[in-house]
Amino acid sequence: ADIPALLGWDADAPLPLVCALLRSWEERFGARVVGMKGELFVSVARPPRTAAHADLLALEHVLSTADNIVDDPPTPFPEYAASLPQGTHWSFWWD
Repeated sequence: ADIPALLGWDADAPLPLVCALLRSWEERFGARVVGMKGELFVSVARPPRTAAHADLLALEHVLSTADNIVDDPPTPFPEYAASLPQGTHWSFWWD
């Protein structure tokens, strides 16, 4: 969870927030950082199982301020949240 900060990742991401979110996702979803090349790539062992958990996770993704979640593409929140239980990989980027 602290890999981006330890490596001094140079992105427009708010690193303390991103690392805190990653730590929480690591505990709850078995999330692991698997790559950082312009984007932050995360592998997910246990995606959310319920709609309520997916909604909360989608909100956390929005709060990460990642441009691909917030701006590009502008996916409607309910559609984005509904996609999370099927996903085992997440990616984020900040411009």
